[in-house]
Amino acid sequence: MLTINSDKHPLMNRFHASGKEKRMIVIVPQAEWDDWLTCRDPKQARSLMRPYPAELMDAEPAPRAPKAKAAG
Repeated sequence: MLTINSDKHPLMNRFHASGKEKRMIVIVPQAEWDDWLTCRDPKQARSLMRPYPAELMDAEPAPRAPKAKAAG
């Protein structure tokens, strides 16, 4: 899984603990799959590793379930 820094991404920068580096996975748009899969040039490959647009992503809160009480 390839990740990139997302400190400045409008959506993904909300994740991870405060003070920690923000990371997001690389999402290669379908229109660029062939370019990614056939790429042999490292510079070109890095150009395909960019933040996915926040406006094309959806997110919603998913609170953690309460911890079960220890049997006792």
